[in-house]
Amino acid sequence: MMESINKELFPIKTHYFLFNAATGPIVPFLPTIAKQLGFSPFLTGTIYTILPISGLVAKPLFGALADKFKIHKIVFLIFQVVVAIALFSIYFIPEIDNSANVELTCNKIATIEMCSKNGFPDKIKNDAITEIIHLNVSCQISCKASKELYHEMCSNWKVPQFCDLTNSSSILNNDTFNSTVTFDIFHDFYLKRCMYVRIFTAKFSDNVPYTPFCGNYVKTSCLATCHDNPTFNQLLHEVDVPQNSTENSTYQFHSFLWATIISWIGMAVVVSIADAICFNLLGNERRKEYGKQKMWGSIGFGIFGISAGYLVDLFSEGKVQKDYTCIFYIMLVIMIFDIITSATLRKKNPEHSEDEPSILWELFTILREGNVLSFGWWCIGAGMCTSVVWNFLFWYIEDLASSSQITRLKTLQGLLTGVQCFLGELPFNFISGNVLRKLGHMNVMSLVLLIYAIRFMAYSTISNPWWFLVIEILHGPTLGLCWPTMVSYGDKVTPPGTKATIQGFIGAIFEGIGVSSGSLICGWLMNTYGGVIALRTFSVGALLWLSCFWLIQLFLRKFKTSAVHLGHNHLVNYANPDDAIFMSMSRELETY
Repeated sequence: MMESINKELFPIKTHYFLFNAATGPIVPFLPTIAKQLGFSPFLTGTIYTILPISGLVAKPLFGALADKFKIHKIVFLIFQVVVAIALFSIYFIPEIDNSANVELTCNKIATIEMCSKNGFPDKIKNDAITEIIHLNVSCQISCKASKELYHEMCSNWKVPQFCDLTNSSSILNNDTFNSTVTFDIFHDFYLKRCMYVRIFTAKFSDNVPYTPFCGNYVKTSCLATCHDNPTFNQLLHEVDVPQNSTENSTYQFHSFLWATIISWIGMAVVVSIADAICFNLLGNERRKEYGKQKMWGSIGFGIFGISAGYLVDLFSEGKVQKDYTCIFYIMLVIMIFDIITSATLRKKNPEHSEDEPSILWELFTILREGNVLSFGWWCIGAGMCTSVVWNFLFWYIEDLASSSQITRLKTLQGLLTGVQCFLGELPFNFISGNVLRKLGHMNVMSLVLLIYAIRFMAYSTISNPWWFLVIEILHGPTLGLCWPTMVSYGDKVTPPGTKATIQGFIGAIFEGIGVSSGSLICGWLMNTYGGVIALRTFSVGALLWLSCFWLIQLFLRKFKTSAVHLGHNHLVNYANPDDAIFMSMSRELETY
């Protein structure tokens, strides 16, 4: 039976729904958008190392600012606007033009030879051979000069500017010539891991088109760059010796980096202050209803995540690259509605007393607790595992899809988001309290890391990404269990008047240390060894982290000291936001 609508809580429910509905269509796809822009896995991992660190700084900083000046709602609304502007700006970032070392071969006809060590994926080969989209599209080549090639270009290509150079003895090893070439799609072919693309015309400094033809066999190495050409950009990206190592100096990289940093800071602040406002509205007597408010975020994220995947596939039909235009406009419109709704929030005056200790002193005393440090160790490990799902799962799926010709890829990714929300996180908003009460927190934390290990190993052994829909049910007992525990622990560990500060600090440990380091490691592993090795490494790593967590707990049990005896009464409660919120820490320790 549905409860009567609580007008006081309705705005915060609506915010959770709208904010996650706005970010849901974009945030999961940001790594694949970065991939489509031309960034490597390691570079993307580096970006996602910086992003959580920015959240680590922003959450406590702006949380303390909001606490000190009692401006939670103003900060809340300002950063919602910041998120909308920053995310929408990503739409205008153009794709990086890849460059690569290729071979110019001329034997009767002239061709560009592009070779890949492991062969080109089927989709890229088919696009290069069958897509008429690259007919009359030009690329720029800078080739090593030779007397034989100059002779062919003068006598057969009929390029007069090279005739004076055919008898020159001053051609140096580093001499080059530049040309703009167009291609004949009807004579492209693939042979032994190499793509051969016939040159239709070549233009030099006089901007006159010449038809390449050689009476004798000549060959030289070139550096090729193709502007605004997705098909050839994909080919050049897969070539043995790509020359895109300077991509981190391009304005595309800096634009994407700063847009994501600003949006990440905005989302971190909005999420932490929204949780503080929510607990404030609930009050002490209704804290266990936090999960019922937060679940609306999962509903919004799931609905619009599924819709976004389908819409991207729909608007990308007939195009070489995925068209993400629709999801950026969906985000912008929903964020406007969220800002309007959030403006109606009414926050209660926080409880405080004149003899409250300072925020820094409370933070110091909290971190002295052994069980809190153990909890922090677990948060870091869970954050590292979560980074793989958040930042590289879709990337890994795209790598699988490129070799197995999976259709409706974005629809699949949207469905995965839906399964994570509706069959994973959402049910655990209701059962996590019972699970924690029956198993105890140590056992639940251990279960999270154990299931992460199983989940990653399952990903690495399945070649058809559609089976990932079944695996994603495990999203519930992983992230669905650990996130509510962290949020409620941040609330219960905090004395009145400092909730937004330490709430942000606890969450930042998970993201700023765990997710950050996990992103860097996973990006490097995927770039160096591939997705399968990366996932299996994290699977084993989760088990090793779990073993260390058990050792820490055994040590703490031997030297256990009650928080009450140390004078930190606010540490007595340690629970999740549902039923277990009123369990005392001493009772929890006994269930370990």
